[in-house]
Amino acid sequence: MTNSESTTAWRVLDQRWDGRSTFTVEEAGCEILGLSKCSAYAAANSGELPAIRVGRRWIVPRHALERMLRG
Repeated sequence: MTNSESTTAWRVLDQRWDGRSTFTVEEAGCEILGLSKCSAYAAANSGELPAIRVGRRWIVPRHALERMLRG
């Protein structure tokens, strides 16, 4: 199996997220992981959700979220 076949064989995120390199905490935590808004921000703040703070915003890099989900 080639590298491109292995990435399409087991999809981590739903196809609707294709083309996105970052997510908001609400998208990553609430929509993708099914957490409440409060739990998603708490996970980002504690480091459980791989997020980067930029000013007042939290950004979740796609590659870090996929790596976390693949575990």
